[in-house]
Amino acid sequence: MRICVSKFGLVACLCSILISGQPAWAGEVLDAPPSSPDPAKTYLFYMHGGYVEKHGANGDYRYGDVLEALAGKGLVVIGEARSSGNPGRYARTIVEQVQGLLDAGVPATNITVAGHSKGGFISLLASTRIGNSAIKYGIMAACGQQGTPFHKTYRRFIKKDAKRAKGKFLVAWEEGDNVAGNCDQALDKAGADYRNEVLSVGGGHRLFYQPEATWIELLTSFALSK
Repeated sequence: MRICVSKFGLVACLCSILISGQPAWAGEVLDAPPSSPDPAKTYLFYMHGGYVEKHGANGDYRYGDVLEALAGKGLVVIGEARSSGNPGRYARTIVEQVQGLLDAGVPATNITVAGHSKGGFISLLASTRIGNSAIKYGIMAACGQQGTPFHKTYRRFIKKDAKRAKGKFLVAWEEGDNVAGNCDQALDKAGADYRNEVLSVGGGHRLFYQPEATWIELLTSFALSK
């Protein structure tokens, strides 16, 4: 098991504890992209679900631990405990930050935008506005199943925005999830490059509340792929 331990906050923290098998550079967690990014590094935006907006990042939803586990794989991880707000407005913030990395010379293949639940839906929205098919998107349990309160939002996205989605997509959810599932209808409408991963490790929608090794490895391998 590879662990990077540090205190999570809204300031940058350097993950510096190396354990056997970790990369030489263990990565870092930032609340915003660096002002002078290194084009050789891999950048992962990771956004939490709506649970954190209501209950904070230090309870059942271990958002800080998730960010650190992702950084422990050798990534520059960008994430913050956002307050409740409109997904579209927050997606604009992510678009601006991604564009800043691109303008600074970071290759699109070194950038992944990802999130769980509401954070994954924000990632989908960002994909329709960034317009770069080389950027990767990790959509973790974000497309609402029919019969849930979240399906209406997903249907609206299919109707209004989905056709503009561009990028390479990893869509993942746990098989016992009764809230979210595949995003096929939206991504097929866009003609996007995507793959589905159905996890069978238990936990349902709450699997992504903690840094469970299976999904952490899945997402980081995707982010590091070329």
